[in-house]
Amino acid sequence: MDLITSGIATAGIKAAGSPLGALIGRYRPTGIPRLGSKEDRAGAYHRMLDASTRCFAHSYQFANLRREAGWASHKLLAAQMPTMWEISSDLISALNGVRLCGSVQVIDAAEKLVTAAGDLDLNEKKADRFQRQAEAVVAAQKTFLDTCREELSYNARWYQILRKRKEKRFLQQRAAG
Repeated sequence: MDLITSGIATAGIKAAGSPLGALIGRYRPTGIPRLGSKEDRAGAYHRMLDASTRCFAHSYQFANLRREAGWASHKLLAAQMPTMWEISSDLISALNGVRLCGSVQVIDAAEKLVTAAGDLDLNEKKADRFQRQAEAVVAAQKTFLDTCREELSYNARWYQILRKRKEKRFLQQRAAG
């Protein structure tokens, strides 16, 4: 004679299974950002800023070396072309990451940033014209960063009165000093 019959065992398993199933169903791993979460968007925006900065820095160096050294720099610049292609593909990849999880305003700012970075004419002979193109890239980066800060709620909202007052006081002190 068994102490536990099959009917009692089945009922016990069903009774223990429902609370256990509820605990397992509520399990959410921590530290893993979900697609579209604030952490995921911040990571994508950070990657976009890093890629655009790297692309801008290499393009700026490439164009200045070409303009200043002329024909003497061609072998060096030809050797840097694979690096430039890698950096450009990283920028496009970062843009796709922003397109995947960003809001419409951030995506628009990111596309304008990539367009400005692509508009840098590395063969520009006039330094002042190239400088204007470079300033357009820096302005597009600033616009992208400000849009990201707004979208991620890093800027104070209208109802955060104390925070806005502190920011205003800080900006006034910085402007005065």
